[in-house]
Amino acid sequence: MFHVTDDGNAVWATGPEFQLEDNAKATDKTRCGWLYALYQPPVDSKTGIPLDSTKPSGEWNHIRMVISPEKCVHEINGVKYFEYVLGSDDFKQRVARSKFGTMPFFAKASSGFIALQGDHGSVSFRNIKLLPLKDKALTAGR
Repeated sequence: MFHVTDDGNAVWATGPEFQLEDNAKATDKTRCGWLYALYQPPVDSKTGIPLDSTKPSGEWNHIRMVISPEKCVHEINGVKYFEYVLGSDDFKQRVARSKFGTMPFFAKASSGFIALQGDHGSVSFRNIKLLPLKDKALTAGR
């Protein structure tokens, strides 16, 4: 989760969540890489289900997440899932239609903490890098 603040009763009540999950064993409808309850990748024409570039449990996945005022991007293992703009009309409409719509502090902060959560089993993290975006070109791609 990102842009988390101390304003809500829980971290997920303030900051949007990049879902982390073992897609093969998941019981939650939201899959790995999606912006929880808000954005998901397009449907893969080969499988008829939303795009899934995750590796199986036990293998490391590489996640790249860009969060900027101009554009946010979600990628897993080099595959771009989607992009969105925080605070845009589209973003606000999606929040209003979701369970977060009644949460007064959800996605209101333009900065904040990062929260890592293991909700339904074990999760491991390694090589976490936080890089400030100094140039708009960094949000445009690789």
